[in-house]
Amino acid sequence: MTLLTDEELANIAHDYFLSKLNIADISQKYNLSRYLITKAIEEAEDKGIVKISIYQSPRRAERLEREFQKLFDLKEVYILKDLETKNQDNEMIVKYAAKQIQNYAKTAHVIGLTWGTLVRDIIDNFSEVNREDLTFIQLVGQAVNASKRKHPLAQIAANMFNAKCLTLPAPLYAINPQLVQYIQKEPFFEYIKNYYSKIDLAFASIGTNQAFESGKFFMDYYNDQLFANIDRNKVAGVIFGRPYDINGEFYSSIEPHICGISLREIMQIPNRFVIVKNRFKEDALLGALRSGVITHLVTTSGIAERVLRKNNGTN
Repeated sequence: MTLLTDEELANIAHDYFLSKLNIADISQKYNLSRYLITKAIEEAEDKGIVKISIYQSPRRAERLEREFQKLFDLKEVYILKDLETKNQDNEMIVKYAAKQIQNYAKTAHVIGLTWGTLVRDIIDNFSEVNREDLTFIQLVGQAVNASKRKHPLAQIAANMFNAKCLTLPAPLYAINPQLVQYIQKEPFFEYIKNYYSKIDLAFASIGTNQAFESGKFFMDYYNDQLFANIDRNKVAGVIFGRPYDINGEFYSSIEPHICGISLREIMQIPNRFVIVKNRFKEDALLGALRSGVITHLVTTSGIAERVLRKNNGTN
């Protein structure tokens, strides 16, 4: 076969799959035989230049949704039936969550979010639209063990909507609570705070106790002081930067150390989407559900069933 570069293979594949040209037309365009064009398309697939994804509408576990909605007083629940592999489940839940959040965004004017890989994946699955009347706002400061991304997630989300963005240039935690009080008196924080009561929608993922332990800087400089009076073994999860136990009780001693929106202001946001795709986060999800911080849940049937067993004391 005539040796073609990856760029040439990509061009031929683009003409065939996206421009919908037939083999004869492509053969004439590149002055190659039909046989070589067919082999080029096959090679593009083999080399991963072409990746074919067939979308299947997720099936929802309606019985589980009704049970969760009643048990945890949720506004809406989206529990998607498990697929064959973990990767399929992850892709399904991210795409579905992005779609539902974007539906709510149509009537929203202020959207709050935190940080995390899952939140970034959801943002990447938004469809680009023009919403100059929309503002994305960073709810809490930046974690010290955050990734090396160049822009805050609120800015990345705003770019997808051609929207405005308000970031919070502060750390997530401060050892000295007086520093948080001083930050709250700064004009930039007072300006951001004016938006907290206007937030129509917030979305977040949940973390586990291990999320703290994975951050060396946090463990070296913050852990002993912030968690001095907290039994780390009883921390079920973390949401909006706030740790809580399996009963859904937030640790009040942490609140004065958090830079950003208060827990009271979070609870006043009318639509609070939480997305969980990790099957080993049943304790974290159960505690968050019991706290009342979630109004809209997106997860899988496997995770939901583990949470119910845990809630019923059969896990």
